[in-house]
Amino acid sequence: TSPEAEIDIERAVDWYVNISITVAQQFVAELKAVKTYIVKNPKKIQLRYNNIRVAFLKHFPYGIHYLLSEQTIIIVAVFNTAENPDKWKKR
Repeated sequence: TSPEAEIDIERAVDWYVNISITVAQQFVAELKAVKTYIVKNPKKIQLRYNNIRVAFLKHFPYGIHYLLSEQTIIIVAVFNTAENPDKWKKR
């Protein structure tokens, strides 16, 4: 996971903590579940932008943007779907 993606995650968790600790915990649990799915099925997620694949969370408006290089998965962003997609492309 890139440092930028880690910051994205921290910001999202902070946002949900302000709403409810329980909601924040649910967000983290779903994020982990989607990451696990990506690790087990890296090619099942369709390409969205050049070499970037996006796996969406089901109960939260976030997508995990990642690159698949050989056998390495690099998470480049965890973005709210309401954000401008051009924002993460600058990374």
